[in-house]
Amino acid sequence: MDAREARLTQSNIQYADGLRLLRQPVLPLVSMLQFLFMFGTRTSVAEVIGELPEPIETAGALYDRPRDLLRRYGRSLARLETMKQGQYSQDVVVDEENNPLDPLTADFVLLQQEVLTAELERINSLLCGPCGCDLCCTGPDAGMAQEFFEIPLDQAELESFPLTRHDSPASRRHRADDEDELQLDGRPFYRLDEPVLVHWQNGWSLILPKGSDCPNLAPGTTRCLIYSGRPEVCRRPQIFPYMVEPFEGSGEAKAAYRLRRSLLAVTDCPYVSDLRDEIAAYAAACELHLVLKQNKL
Repeated sequence: MDAREARLTQSNIQYADGLRLLRQPVLPLVSMLQFLFMFGTRTSVAEVIGELPEPIETAGALYDRPRDLLRRYGRSLARLETMKQGQYSQDVVVDEENNPLDPLTADFVLLQQEVLTAELERINSLLCGPCGCDLCCTGPDAGMAQEFFEIPLDQAELESFPLTRHDSPASRRHRADDEDELQLDGRPFYRLDEPVLVHWQNGWSLILPKGSDCPNLAPGTTRCLIYSGRPEVCRRPQIFPYMVEPFEGSGEAKAAYRLRRSLLAVTDCPYVSDLRDEIAAYAAACELHLVLKQNKL
């Protein structure tokens, strides 16, 4: 057995549960369902799902239980029913040349973004645990270019972090990445001796300076003390779906989203590094452009 075969064998064992889902991307089934429902006579998405054959084999995957897989996203997919009736959202999506998409196409790509986000959050939970790392829970080490890492938080999530809070007119005029840095106690905010909570112009965030840890990282371990109630941002995958991205146009041509059809994978994450080929296959099956990026430099 060569090194590559050994790596693949170990990955199949270590990431078995997450790989099972990664190898059965739901988006091809969603596209199939859209076609059958929109051009068929049924008025209920659930009916069409219930009539799908099992198993279903595509060019890139074998779905042993496609009905159950689609039902997991039933609430999102039910929006196809209003779309079939000609009722669309008010959201606007533009293509790469800033041309608005027609309302049906716009709503469908937004639906795809919603399903992709939910699917990848679930896959992340299954792939992240076996890694046993704390990369997302620590500040930069001494050899990294960054001075700090930022973890955005909702107001309700602040109570989980027993840290000093900085909320002032000055902080609310700044963002963490401003060149004109926020000063706290006479020094840049990231030069404090411990993590802090800051209320910025765009909301609250936890700031982890160099060499610091999240206060909810159990000392000497990679265990999160509030894992079941961890912040929303900590539940997000290191494989980010960008079917669309928020966008603001200029002048009169303003839009909510721009079409991207991309998948961003952060290579710092051990499972992204281990599963590059599998993630590339997932992206290809979903007809997304894969972008690999290192975050911590």
